[in-house]
Amino acid sequence: MKDGPTLPDPRRFGAGDHPFNRLAEDELRSEVREALIGARDEDVTAALRAAPTRAAYAKLWRTVCDVAHHAGSDQDKTAVVARIFALPLVIVTGSRRPATLPGVIPDVAAVAALFEQHGALGRTRNFGFSNALCPLETLERVKPSGVYAWTRAARAAPRELAPSAITIDEPGEQVHLRFLAGAGITPAAEPSIVETASNIGAWGMPVTRALAAQLNQPGIEVLPLVRPPLDLLRAAHAGRRAQLETAFNLFVSNAVRRFRSATGDPVAVISAHDDAEVRVGLSSPFDDAIVDGYRWPLHPLDDLERITDSITGLLEECRVNDLRFAPEILPALDARGRIWYARTGDADTRAAAPQRH
Repeated sequence: MKDGPTLPDPRRFGAGDHPFNRLAEDELRSEVREALIGARDEDVTAALRAAPTRAAYAKLWRTVCDVAHHAGSDQDKTAVVARIFALPLVIVTGSRRPATLPGVIPDVAAVAALFEQHGALGRTRNFGFSNALCPLETLERVKPSGVYAWTRAARAAPRELAPSAITIDEPGEQVHLRFLAGAGITPAAEPSIVETASNIGAWGMPVTRALAAQLNQPGIEVLPLVRPPLDLLRAAHAGRRAQLETAFNLFVSNAVRRFRSATGDPVAVISAHDDAEVRVGLSSPFDDAIVDGYRWPLHPLDDLERITDSITGLLEECRVNDLRFAPEILPALDARGRIWYARTGDADTRAAAPQRH
């Protein structure tokens, strides 16, 4: 629990006028099922856009994911279904030169074998991964009706999930996001791989080593940070959050080091902006010319309080003791048309940092 100011939410949600957003849980589940059976994905999209709050958006999306990924399970517990999932990979690269890593895993069967070797499959059979390293955009384009159909037909996800090469466009460390999509056949009444492989401690390190060995190139450091598998529709948001968190960690550790070598400890100002971003501005109390910042774009599913806790927690771990919140939503750009990172001199940043317990 924390005392003190919190960020205002800069997101704009819909008007709430779609009928899906007025339904009770059971009715909503039934209507969503009919929409997916009829491949009416546009109805789902319209309802999500109209959701009036984060809670309403999250409720609808949770229902869509549950219906799509458990097609047939509600009616027939003896059915055999396909469980379509994705493994989020946050890939940290370090290079002194521009480079490109291939968008495929050369020996993905060896990676899949590690899941079986370390007891992560449960009753899942005919299990496998695609070798494509899919970007976030590919997963976000997957239609819920497609997942519903794949699950009922008990066959693997289609091969249209195209790979995307990893481009290292400048020297230094960069954070990339990719997904390994996969499928396994499971009795409807049994836990899926999303549940049986949720303990990443059992298989995470061997899989990380295998992926690093296959992705590494001379002169380039590659560290794949593996996250537990999730239902295909849910994996996109989880991977996005993991990438932003990892990139923020990298930003803070490097930026704080630079500030301390130049002018001493920075002041951190956390602010919300009207382009639906949370930003962290680091500035020096002794030199107005020194400023650095990080932009965290918010998704409709994001829990703003949890993200704020994550940001403040990492800053405190790095011993950034002067931490402030902007109490008002700020414009995306300053008066000169530049990205606005709030500083200590702004009147909007005089709120004291919250006390964490």
